[in-house]
Parts: sequence; C-alpha cells; structure tokens
Amino acid sequence: MIHVSTQRWRLSRRHFLRGAGACLALPLLETMGEGEQVRRFVAVANPFGMIPDAFFPSEEGKGAALPENFKAFELLRGQFTILSNLDHGLSGGHAATHAFLSGVRSNEAAGMPDGNITLDQYCAEHVAGRTRFPVLNTSAGSNDGGAVELCWTRAGVLVPSIQKVSRVFQMLFVDDPADKAALRGARYRQQGSILDAVNEQAKAMNQRLGAGDRQKMEQYFTSVREVEKTLRQENAWTGRPRPKVAMKEPHNGTVSQQLPILYDLLLLALQTDSTRVATIEVPGAFDTGAVGIEPKGYHAYSHHGKEPSLMAGMRRVERYQMEHLARFITKLSENALLDSTQVLFGSGMGDGSAHTNRKLPILVAGGGYRHQTHVRMPEELGKKVPLSNLYLTMAQRFGIETRAFGFSKGTMNEVI
Repeated sequence: MIHVSTQRWRLSRRHFLRGAGACLALPLLETMGEGEQVRRFVAVANPFGMIPDAFFPSEEGKGAALPENFKAFELLRGQFTILSNLDHGLSGGHAATHAFLSGVRSNEAAGMPDGNITLDQYCAEHVAGRTRFPVLNTSAGSNDGGAVELCWTRAGVLVPSIQKVSRVFQMLFVDDPADKAALRGARYRQQGSILDAVNEQAKAMNQRLGAGDRQKMEQYFTSVREVEKTLRQENAWTGRPRPKVAMKEPHNGTVSQQLPILYDLLLLALQTDSTRVATIEVPGAFDTGAVGIEPKGYHAYSHHGKEPSLMAGMRRVERYQMEHLARFITKLSENALLDSTQVLFGSGMGDGSAHTNRKLPILVAGGGYRHQTHVRMPEELGKKVPLSNLYLTMAQRFGIETRAFGFSKGTMNEVI
C-alpha cells in the first residue's frame, strides 16, 4: 500500500535554485508559497477605443459568433468574456480616458476615499514587498500622438510607463554591478535618515497647530509612512540576484515591434515571480504602416468618420492588437498561469471617431472566471452597471478585502 502524506508540500524556490546551481530561473509554482494562493493581474489599454462592430459580438453566450478581429480568439473560448455596455458614466473624449482604470477623473480625486488610484496600483499595494516589482507599468513606445495616461497613484500622481523593451529586460533580468548596488543601498539608508529627521520636525510642529492644520499634517504623515514603507521594500531586494532567463536582451523599436516583445517579457516576469501586477499601454504612436496601410497615424485612423478606407485601416490596427493579446493569453494558458492571472483589455474611449467615453470595449480573460464569450450588460440608463463593479470584483478576486472601488455599487460575481 502506498501512503500519501496529506501535509502541504512546501518548497523554497531560492533553496532549490541554490542547490541546483541553476542558470535559468525556475518558474514560480503554486506549491512553493507559504500557504498563499498566488494571484496576478495584467491590464492592457489603448487611447482610441475600438470600432464597436469589430469588437462586440452581435450574439450573446459562450457560442456567440466572433467579429473578424477576434479570429485569433476562436481556440480560447471558455477562457475570455467580452462585456458590453460598461463604462464609468463619463464624458469629455480624450480628456476622460485617463480614468479608465480608476473610474475617477483626476479633478474629482480629492473627494474620493482612495483618490483616483487605478486598479493596478491598488493591487500592487496589496502585494508590495512579495516581489521585486510590486507593479510593472510599461508602454510599447512613446506617447507621442496620443497618451494613454493609464496608471495613477493614491496621491493622484501619474505613473510614467517604461517605453523601451531593453529597459524592461534590464530591470527584470540584469543585475547591477556591485558598486552600483552598494551605492543604491547607501542611498536608501540616506533617504531613510532624511525622512526620520523630517518626521521629527513635523511632529514638533504638529503640537502648535490648529485642528484644520493638524488634519493636513496627518495626511502628510501618512504620505511619509508610505514612502518609508516603499523604501524598506525596495531596499530588501537590493542584494538579491535577479532571475536568469534564456531570452536575450531585445532591441528597441516601433510600437508594432515592441508590443509582442513586451508580452513575452511580462510572461517571463510572471513566471519568475518578478512581479504579479503589470500594465501595457498601446500608445497613439502606433506605426500604422507596419500593418500594411497608409502611414497616416493611429489617431488619424481613429477619426474615420465612417469613411470606408479609414475604417478598414483602423480595423487592421485593432486586429493587430487583438492577435497579440490572444497570443499572450494562449501562452499564459500553456504555462499554467491563466487561471491565476486576471487579464483586462480595454480603453477609456469607446468609439474614437465619436469621441465617446460610453460603452467601453472591455474584455476579461483568465482569472478562473465562468467565461461566457459575450455578456451584454443592461443598456437602459436606470439599470446600467458601472465598470467599477467589475473592478471591485477583480480586486476582491486578487485577494483584497474591500467593499468598494471607485464609484462601484456592487460586484459582478453573478455575471462571470
């Protein structure tokens, strides 16, 4: 008789690599955790939305016929859901797209409990310190020609994206020289000392302030504590070697060249547990000539005004994006990462030609959801479901104990 132990098998990833003398990083296995279920989140967005009939199926359900731009998704049925009629109830065209991952415009942030923090930063706060990078915010190229402005901190600060694939690779997989690592460690200690001194001065001042000013100082103390926490977390990783991968450092290029490379880099980042949260921006600088159309510019094609040739060009740009998203989702599945990774695709713009922020193109893949291919949410004004309900659902599935996100009114657990 064979006896199988019911005790949870735990294996230290660092000990395994040290003992094996491996030159390649072992992918993170769920059994290597200390009883925690590893959860991941990836968001992908563009600035100009999608042509509605090229994105939303006309039918509902798992067997819904997919639009032409979704041909690459045919073999992924049961692993993704397109959601119709979701948005944040905003208007303003390009001026409102920055609220895509928060539901909160930057000028409204002061009145919100969590400001206009975006979903990626919200999730990153939850896992900060567990990986080298709490979040990896990237772009497939320069924001010239249309900025996504995708990621915002709790304090209302725009998070700049890393726009070169070579830099992403170096951050993930290239160790700093010893002298540079030592210098960074010394800088962390110096910054910590400065914060200590500032904190003491602020506390002494706080005793002489009125109630209103004391409230402002408490907000300042909160900011200082957050900076101190971030410094401690970053410093803890200074002396740890980065994982080694078989991939060679990639060359930078145009948006169309860098986008597939970024997906490959993020796959490796998730495999090696270098991060559990990441974003990709598809910027307005997309090189349209690379997909076989006249190089008028992505923004120009988005203003098609239903002119047939411009619409055809826009569909080509969108099809390219969907093909590489499908490729990424497929690779996540092949590497047993899809069920633990929530992938969100969308835009803060619904239809770029109409400059509307309503009925945003939203796709969710992976994450262990009950995927239906296409779910049409209520369209009537009094019955509309805010997109923030989906974000609250995703935050909870990520492991965050919260009852609200942005302007959410509930979850969407009954939908997917």
